[in-house]
Amino acid sequence: MPVVHSKYNDKTLEEVLINKSRDFLIKEKGFIPSFIFLSGSFFDIKGFVYTGLRAWKGAVKPSASDEGRRPLLEATFASLSVYLSSLLALQSDFYFAYDEIKDILLDKKREDLWTIVAEKLPFISLPPKEMYGNQVSPISPYFVIEQDEELTLGEIYPSAYLTKIINSIKTRFFVFFQHEGYSAFGFFDSLPDRSKLGFEEKAKSFDAEPSPENLINYAEKAKNLKEILIALIESHNNAYLEQFLIPDYELLLNKLLEGES
Repeated sequence: MPVVHSKYNDKTLEEVLINKSRDFLIKEKGFIPSFIFLSGSFFDIKGFVYTGLRAWKGAVKPSASDEGRRPLLEATFASLSVYLSSLLALQSDFYFAYDEIKDILLDKKREDLWTIVAEKLPFISLPPKEMYGNQVSPISPYFVIEQDEELTLGEIYPSAYLTKIINSIKTRFFVFFQHEGYSAFGFFDSLPDRSKLGFEEKAKSFDAEPSPENLINYAEKAKNLKEILIALIESHNNAYLEQFLIPDYELLLNKLLEGES
């Protein structure tokens, strides 16, 4: 399970980031998906240090002791974010290649070839066998819903066997965001409002001195979820929010996927 790595926490910054996230995720009739946002970095060989924003009923923060309820949901998503990172980075590389092929073909006035390529969608991951008959995905246990150069929205299918751990969630949606060599994840219990995530919008860079006050000011003026994730990345990089360490994320993830306690 994750353990406390850094206790320092700017509560005002944390509250602003959570409340602004809710503003961008609110759906019809005021419904807001439960969410956990994570940004982290590798520690030692198999360790992973992360910062999280939590607005998910039943989520338990890791504590200094192992008493009481264990942070199983948070540990699951933290380990899963490490597992998915390399796959999603590859997905992003495919996206750039796919977009470049489009530009080349259209520039050469070969709309006929582009039509064939567009119909095949060769660089988009296939769903696993639970959703795809007898074939198993050759790439990943998720399916891309929408994507641009910075942000990927997808769905993790039950083939990841995580329903054994979080049995109240039948499907899990996520976003993966890349910014200046850093990344952040968001996990949701239902599909968020896609119009406010920031697809095809360039996120405003954070160029000020990375103080809590400046990050709060930046977050309060955010135009989409991308900018909140930039603020989370900056908060993690400067250790302004609590940080937690998973000493061996591979071991933890394997146990979770096997359904062990």
